[in-house]
Amino acid sequence: MLHERKCARQFNEFLRQLFEGKRGRKMVLVLDNAGYHVTRATLDLLAEHEDHVYVLWLPKYSPELNAIEGLWGYLKHRALNNYFFGTIERLEAATAEAFNALNSNPKTALSLAYNTSQELCRAA
Repeated sequence: MLHERKCARQFNEFLRQLFEGKRGRKMVLVLDNAGYHVTRATLDLLAEHEDHVYVLWLPKYSPELNAIEGLWGYLKHRALNNYFFGTIERLEAATAEAFNALNSNPKTALSLAYNTSQELCRAA
């Protein structure tokens, strides 16, 4: 789900779509404490689905435990750093190209996963 900005309304739209697509299945959501994750509307929506959705809240200010942070760092360094794309479509194309390159190189993907697992072990 792509949006130009992140906000609670769009995040809740994403959650509704996720919950609808996985109706009847149990799931675990790993969330950090981004402002749009902790709004009253979001917390109410999560509470409505607590019978099949478990939320694992990461500690505040712990990007080393958030697997997506390593991926964002890789993406910014490899594809997006110091370049103005001009349109969202060109940015999406560059992002897709970077992910295709990542997917074709298992060592890089494994390295990102390994770094995150090491940080999780240190935190435990």
